[in-house]
This record gives sequence, structure tokens and C-alpha cells, in this order.
Amino acid sequence: MNAKNKKLLSKINSEKKQTSLKKIKRKKHIELILIASLFLIVLLFIGYMFSPYTKLKNINVSGYNQTTKEEILSAGAVDTNLRTWSIKDDEIAKNIKNKYNILKNVKVTSKMPNNITIEVEEHKLVAQNKKEDGQYEVIMENGETYDGEIRNNYSLPILENFKNNRTKASAVYKNLAQLKEEILSEISEIINDEGKETITIYMKDGQKVKALSSSFSEKLNYYDSMAKYIKDKNKTILNLVNGAYLETEKTDKEKTKKIKDLLSKSGNGEYTVNSDNSNFTTKNNTSKNSDNNKENSTEENQTKLQNQKNSKKKAYNP
Repeated sequence: MNAKNKKLLSKINSEKKQTSLKKIKRKKHIELILIASLFLIVLLFIGYMFSPYTKLKNINVSGYNQTTKEEILSAGAVDTNLRTWSIKDDEIAKNIKNKYNILKNVKVTSKMPNNITIEVEEHKLVAQNKKEDGQYEVIMENGETYDGEIRNNYSLPILENFKNNRTKASAVYKNLAQLKEEILSEISEIINDEGKETITIYMKDGQKVKALSSSFSEKLNYYDSMAKYIKDKNKTILNLVNGAYLETEKTDKEKTKKIKDLLSKSGNGEYTVNSDNSNFTTKNNTSKNSDNNKENSTEENQTKLQNQKNSKKKAYNP
């Protein structure tokens, strides 16, 4: 190989090395740019996450009535210093619900960048029970006592005589929860009819209502429609046990008096009248009188037959 060729070969090798070095430098430069960009993005992301933009700004609470917005937020430790990305919705909901026994359901929804929504559903307050010390305890629809502050008083009905019948009381709570608010607020007292399936409801307008403890809400929800046709509410009883009809004290007294008069005419027998004065039974000597009347009637018939025979004999006597 002559000198000229060696020189050419050396030049080619040199150019290849330069090209290779340029490629390596370019690749390292690109990698450096990528690393720097990624690092910058991470820094920006971290800066954003810890910036004021991710702190809670829009806090919405709905559904509360007896509780307050402040109480709910305090129970969930929710404030404007809390960052949205750090919120655990289920955990906050659980803490809020466990704090107040009136809360039936709690739903928490947080959303970036700075929003949180808390929806609560409260148990309905349905009645008041009079305690031994004369104070009243408020009862919720689930039968539990509400231990919080009463902020919205619906003038709840007072329950009496249910102390020894919790099953019946539970049925009453359930039905009260199904009443419309305007009907519930019209009830003054509910008295347990011991030994029966019925209850006596006293309305604030003076009307007395008899109903089944297990299903009275269905009919009582239509009370306003029925009440406008009742003229004398203070002297009538609206019976919702079987259908819906009116009873009056005057009618019951007259019915009882008629029964007594009938019994006094039939003899000195004993009588009993049932609770609704609709039926009565007698305990007397009616059966004995009936037997005596039958015997007397038989003797009279025999005498008449004998007289007829004698008259026939006289007619044919020669």
C-alpha cells in the first residue's frame, strides 16, 4: 500500500470517529434535556400540589336540619387548610356519621383542584316520650332517642302509655315517619290502647281518631281531606280501624240506654256491653221463661181440643 492510500484511509477513519463522537454527544445532549425536563415537570407538579390552588376553597354541605354546617365540618375535620389530594372521602364520611346519631347517611365527594361536597341525610324526628322525671325525650324514626340539640321544633306528638309495649311503639314510630310533615305537626297526643291493636290519636283541632297502630299512616295522611267535612270535631270520633267513619258520644250513650231499656223490659237479667257498644249479650232466665211459656201454650191447646170434642158430642146427642 503506497503512501497516498494510507493517507486516504487515515482520513476516512478520522471522519468516522468524528461522526461517531458527534452522535454520542448529540445523544447525551438529548438525554440531558429529557432529564432536565422531567425534573422540571416534577418540580412544577410538586409546587402545584403544595400551592394554594390545591387547598379547599369550595366547600358545599347539604341535607342538614337539626345539625349545622359547622358541626358537620368539624366532625370531619374539614377546613380550608386541607388539601384536596389528601382527602379520603370514605374516612371523612364515617367520622361525620359516627359523631351524630341523627345522621342516617353521609356522602363525601372531593374533586380537584379545590372542591368538596358533603351530603347528609338525617333521621326524621317523629315523637316525644315523657320520662319519669317529667322531662321529654325526642324519638327518631328508628326508635332511638335523639341526644342532640333541637333547632327546628315541629311540635312533635307526645306518646303515652307505650312504656311496656316496645313492639307497638316501634310500629307507631315507623308509621309516624311515613306521615306528611303537615299531618305530623297536627297531632297532639297518641295514647296506647292497652290489650288492643289500636291507638287513640288526639289532633290539635280537637278531633279524636281511632286507628290501628301497625298501619295508621296510610289513612291518616288523608286527614285534611276528611277533616273539612267534620263539623263537630270535639264530640266525634273518626274511626280508621275498618274503613273510615264517624262515631259520636251521643250515639253511643243512646245505644247503651236503648239496650238497658230493652233488658229491663224483658226481666231482671244481667247484661254486658262491649267496648264499642255495638253488640250486647244478656244473662237472665229467658230460656226458663221460654220453657214455661211453651208448657202453658201446650196446656191451653189441650183444653181447647177437649172443649171442641165436648161440643161435638152435645151436637150429636139424641
